Amino acid sequence: MLVGTGSHIGDPGDRDGDERGGRMRGRRIMVRVASAAGIGGLILAAAPAAAQVDPVIRLSPEHFDVPEFSAYEVEYGSAFGRFFNEVRPFELDGTPKISVLNLIDMPGAVIVDSRVLDGATLRLEHMASPFFAWGQEYAVGQSGPEGFEWVRIPLGGGEPLRSTGEAEYGGFVDDLGFSPTLAALMPMDVGATFRLPGLQARSDGTMGSTLLSYEVVGREPLRAVDGVACECWVIEQAAQDGVHRFWISREAPFLIKRHRDIGGPRDFVSEILSFRRF
Repeated sequence: MLVGTGSHIGDPGDRDGDERGGRMRGRRIMVRVASAAGIGGLILAAAPAAAQVDPVIRLSPEHFDVPEFSAYEVEYGSAFGRFFNEVRPFELDGTPKISVLNLIDMPGAVIVDSRVLDGATLRLEHMASPFFAWGQEYAVGQSGPEGFEWVRIPLGGGEPLRSTGEAEYGGFVDDLGFSPTLAALMPMDVGATFRLPGLQARSDGTMGSTLLSYEVVGREPLRAVDGVACECWVIEQAAQDGVHRFWISREAPFLIKRHRDIGGPRDFVSEILSFRRF
């Protein structure tokens, strides 16, 4: 579901990382100062920390440093079955794109989730995916800077349902985490917070723009299979069903580990089982 939503292998204090982190820190400071100035300085006496608003990262090339990578496939452990994630960069009419294909091999069925992102802004442009907000459906849609259009197809039969709406924040990100989106925002300091534009299902059966909140909560060295290792950024996303935690690298396959921390039988950890480049 499109709700809600960057690691570097090597020395986290290298020159590029310091410069990139400095730009991010500066941007956060400027956003908060501008917010205070906008209300005439009335909060200068005692501005509580809770009143500060995390910056919204707009979907534009200056906010994302997309790592160069070749096509790859990674297999993760999953609570539902074998989970394969295939990511390929390509060009369409001279414009960079990223294809993200997710396959879950389940007993008696294969779940297919396909997404195409803009290669410079990481904006989600096309998707075809199972969608379970209001029942068992398959959704096919497209989105851009101005808005979105979805067609929801009930799996049990019935008329397709069309959903359209505006993009309040210039589009939407891929919310699943199995793409370079978070990696393209790194490095950031531990404690950094930010928001990304997302699309969420509403209780009245409509879709709408939302802002997804993230925090860099730590750094952790991880070593997976096939030589995959990183000094990962640990990033938490506050989700409707709990907390989603991502271990992110600046090198493919970018997502080294994911914990859907929601409690109960749907709580699970995804870790790399295999990795190969094409």
